[in-house]
Amino acid sequence: MPLRPRRNSAARVPSVDGQAEAWSKTYARSVSMLERVAERVRSLVIRMGLLERSVHVGSSLSVVDILVAIYFGRGLRRSGSRPTERDWLILSKGHAAPALYAVLAVAGVLSEEALYTIRSINGLEGHADASVEGVDVSTGSLGQGLSIAAGIAYAMRLDGTDGRHRVFVVLGDGELDEGQVWEAASTIAHLGLGNVVAVVDANGYQLDGPVDEVKRKGDLLGRWESLGWEAVVVDGHNYEGLLAALDHADSSPKPVVVVARTRRGKGLSVLEASGGQYIGEGDGWGS
Repeated sequence: MPLRPRRNSAARVPSVDGQAEAWSKTYARSVSMLERVAERVRSLVIRMGLLERSVHVGSSLSVVDILVAIYFGRGLRRSGSRPTERDWLILSKGHAAPALYAVLAVAGVLSEEALYTIRSINGLEGHADASVEGVDVSTGSLGQGLSIAAGIAYAMRLDGTDGRHRVFVVLGDGELDEGQVWEAASTIAHLGLGNVVAVVDANGYQLDGPVDEVKRKGDLLGRWESLGWEAVVVDGHNYEGLLAALDHADSSPKPVVVVARTRRGKGLSVLEASGGQYIGEGDGWGS
């Protein structure tokens, strides 16, 4: 049976200490609303890429719908002030931080002006930085996010909050070349940490080229399932599918991995066509 999202539900934008008012608005889970939010997020990412040409625009654009679905669709929840009394989101593919920063700006946590300091002295880092309000974990060295999630999820179990809260980890498909990912995946399944949700932004590219040319992934779903995970495949730009998968993960007793098929550079035709990473990279936009 195909997964379908629950209807007529609402989710709160995540709570962040010091930003309760900014995070307090309730968003209805309508696809049209999410698409409008994503359009705004993408425009901010592209502006960052035009201002600073080293920004990883292609990878950021591919992950936008995933982040919007988690933040504005499903929502991140808080039940108390302790670290184990809240949902977490770890952007393990930390080079896509511009998308996360843009989401936080749309949510009112960061100012739009802050976005335009990216990769500048005393400005926003080019990779996810936990000193930035709303960013849960600093990332950038690929492969570490799922291990961090294992520790957080286990702490939730010890505190008895694992039934209320989830740890979301967004990985890249090229990142799955890292052995640490599979060590963490095995540990999470072995310990039965069913409140971990991994989402793979499967855009088909990594640093050195198309993922299938750099290193074939084989039966990717079978890999996860053989370790004890439940694996779901969705169109990573379709909100009905993304929300259905996130709903399913909320009720599954097993850790769930959502393989989201995406397009690098989604929303910017020159990058979608080339699979490029940077604005001005042979796309006619350079100066």
